[in-house]
Parts: sequence; structure tokens; C-alpha cells
Amino acid sequence: MFLQRLGPVEWRIHILSRAVIVVAVGLLAYLGAFDLDPDIYKILFISVIIYLSTVISLHNRTGFWLDGLSLVFDIVMISALLHYTGGSKSPLIVIVYLWLFAKLTMNARNGNPYALLLLAVAGLVMPGVGAWGDANWGSFMAVQVLTVSLFAIISHVLLHERRRNQRDPLTQVLHRGAGLERLAEKMRASEPFDLAFIDLKKFKNINDVYGHAVGDELLQGLAGRLLGSVRAQDLVVRLGGDEFLVVGPRGVLGERIRRIFHDPISTSKGPVPLSGDVGIVSWEPGDEASLDDLLARADAAMYRMKYTELREDPAEPGRSPAGGA
Repeated sequence: MFLQRLGPVEWRIHILSRAVIVVAVGLLAYLGAFDLDPDIYKILFISVIIYLSTVISLHNRTGFWLDGLSLVFDIVMISALLHYTGGSKSPLIVIVYLWLFAKLTMNARNGNPYALLLLAVAGLVMPGVGAWGDANWGSFMAVQVLTVSLFAIISHVLLHERRRNQRDPLTQVLHRGAGLERLAEKMRASEPFDLAFIDLKKFKNINDVYGHAVGDELLQGLAGRLLGSVRAQDLVVRLGGDEFLVVGPRGVLGERIRRIFHDPISTSKGPVPLSGDVGIVSWEPGDEASLDDLLARADAAMYRMKYTELREDPAEPGRSPAGGA
């Protein structure tokens, strides 16, 4: 992900905030807070109405293009507001700071430093264009560079802290709470995916035979392999104990996970074989299942595999050590 996709709640806030701004600007101009040509305000008002009507009519959109449109619209409209309400002396410069804080904070949840850089650049473009031609443009922009830099530093700290707090301390994959939150975001963003529910086999016996320290090493090794089997935008989640969730690309996730169980995992007491039961389910836009429903389906798929293997002869040729999908 390059920018944080907006969910239904975020889009409603997005629409309401833009409507409030355009009405407030007209009221402030009427009260004499700044000079704004009535004809210019009419153009801005009509532009906002057209934009908001487009967003409302496309609330079930897929892909990133509407999110990109919102970014471009905000940059153009805020730059225009600054330009026509006093440039570097416009009291509406506060809108830039509020916009930047909201965007940077929201995208800090996404954990993408490139998105933060893009938004920081946008935060400089708006006052730069809005105050272009002013006699004190250079000193004005020096203040803006300082302000935006502080925002970027704060956001980087937020990003680092959020990412650290999202991780399971032992395995460094997402913990249950953060993982399920991110999975819900993927569903709201209409991204098709496969979901794997993994339950390790006889892990208690491994702890009893090798010790809990080796058990921890196995969990760390497995987590590393799971992370290596998916893309950066996919999810690996430790639900707790020896259970993991993996969200990855459609059609290939099951085979990738099965391969990671082929070789033993290296530990301080030598290589230790590890196997697991794996249940795979798919989700795509239009699937009306809730997050709980989806997890229940994945859990049921895993148990079907577990009990299927219990009924099979352990020596049966061709049996997969990781279960199946």
C-alpha cells in the first residue's frame, strides 16, 4: 500500500469535513475575516459540491484511484483557498496544518514511510502555491518547511511506536489485536485474498521433549519462514500459542505454506521437524461474510484437515506433512 485506503467511516468523515470547510469559509468571508471575491467563492463551492457528489455516488469503489483523486482535490482546493484569501497572510493556513496532521496520523497506521514522505511534500506544495508571488514568499516558506519537518518527525515516531506495539514480542509478526484490525481493513478495502489458519501439530510434545526455549526458537523460525512466503503488503499474525493466520495472494498461498514445513527448523539443539494443519479459505469483494464468519470458516477448514489426517494411515504414501488446503 502506498496510501492508506479509506474505509466507510473514514469516507463519511472525509465528506463531512470538506462540506464544513466550504461552508465555514463562506461564513468567515461574509463576516469579514478575510477578503474573498464572491465569484471565486461560487466557483470553489460548485467544485466542492461536484467532488462530494462524485465521492458519494462511488462509495462502493474499488482500487486506489478515488483515494488519489481525494489527495489531488485537497491539494488544489487548499492551495486555491490560500491564494484567494491572502496568500502568506491568509488565516486559513491553519487548514494546511490540520489536514497534514490528520493525513500523517492516519497514514502512520499504514506503516509506509513513502506515504508519509508524499504527504509531507503535499504539505509544502499547498502553502507554496497558495502564497506564490508574495513579497515575503521565501521567509514564509522557511517557516512552512520547519513546520512540516516537525510534523514528519512526529509521524515517524508514531509510525515506529505503532509498528513496535503491533508486534508479538517473541515472533515479531503481528499480534492478534493488530492482525485482526489489519485484516478487517483489507476486507473494507475490497482486496481479494486467501486466508490460512495454521495450527502446529504436537507442539506441546516438542516443548516437553526439547524444552520451552527450543519451542520458542521453533516459533521464531516458523514466523520467519511465513514472512518470507508472502509479500510485504500481506499479513502474518500470531493468534496465540502455536496458532497463526496468514493473509496472502489468491491461489498460491496454500502451496507456499506447505513448502515451509518440508525442512526441519534449526535450533540450539539441532534441526527439529515441525508440521501443522492448515486450513485455507478465500475472500473476494462481494463476499458478505463478517470478520468473525471468515475466521470461523478458516478454523473449520483447519479442523477438517486435522480430523481427515487422524482417520488416515500415517504411513500412507503421498501424505503432506503440513496438511492441506
